[in-house]
Amino acid sequence: MVKSIWEESNDEYMLQPLTDEIVKKAEELFNVTLPNSYIAILKQQNGGQPICNAHPSPVPTVWGESFVIVEHIKGIGSGNGILENDYYIKEWELPEGLILFNGDGHTWLAFDYRNATSEPPIVYVDVDLEQTIQIADSFEEFLKNLYLENVEFDFEGMEVKVYSKQDLEKFIQEDNVDELIRAIPDLAQGDVDLKWFGDQLLTLSNYHDGDVRYWVANSVWNHLTYRLDEEILHSLIETFKNDVNSDVRMCAESALEQMNYSFEQFKEDVHNRERVSLAFQDKLYHVIEESNQWHLADYETETQQSFDSADELLEKSRIDGKSLQEGWRQIKKAY
Repeated sequence: MVKSIWEESNDEYMLQPLTDEIVKKAEELFNVTLPNSYIAILKQQNGGQPICNAHPSPVPTVWGESFVIVEHIKGIGSGNGILENDYYIKEWELPEGLILFNGDGHTWLAFDYRNATSEPPIVYVDVDLEQTIQIADSFEEFLKNLYLENVEFDFEGMEVKVYSKQDLEKFIQEDNVDELIRAIPDLAQGDVDLKWFGDQLLTLSNYHDGDVRYWVANSVWNHLTYRLDEEILHSLIETFKNDVNSDVRMCAESALEQMNYSFEQFKEDVHNRERVSLAFQDKLYHVIEESNQWHLADYETETQQSFDSADELLEKSRIDGKSLQEGWRQIKKAY
């Protein structure tokens, strides 16, 4: 039995349990053989935060003189998994042949399949510095070298861009595509004026650049289906459905599935031990199975309702004083 590398927590990178079918789908998509050591840890938990958060680097990086930080390891799936790889390769203009398993912006960790079809080396990529460094000969070696780095980082010298309403309006006026594709998902995940943002997204859903339209559609699907005004949301979906870009149309289909998520589908997912996130009045709840107990977790108040079976959770859990089935019309699937 492989020793678990995972923190005992639930985060956005923890996907539904891994199956052989999901592995096969990924390997056929990328036309490679994924490392056995990677599949082994994902069968324990399909992505998430590792206990050890750092890996040695042979040269200095933005993280430190001799290491890089490993905040998460992506599992196999859509959303926050490696199946979204092609989108990030295209957005950040990264080399074909990399499969990214860590990072969400300017720095990445990746399987380097440019000269391999199995057991690839592991590379660290800094987009801004145009720096690519091999840090391990294999994923197995990468796992062995992970360690806990307790240094508190001073991010004062690192650029962490937070976008504003004024920024987005300026980028639209300037036709600044590069900044638009960064600002849209950033604003979608933040505390933003949703009426104003919905109006901007309606405008951008007809934008001349396909990458911008994709990030509008992707942000709606991943972050906004439970937050936007329903009239604006339906207008956006109709526009996405008729887009010439197949990726935009795919986001529309995924968003519709999310919007039409039924209580029967929810029951099936719970019985299949899948992690489901629900929204009620902009508050998020997570249904998770752990150690043969089922939980309805409210991370905002750090409380959870726990049950001995999926059926007990479905029958006895409460949101706003109502059972999930009773309140389902007001409950939405978050992601």
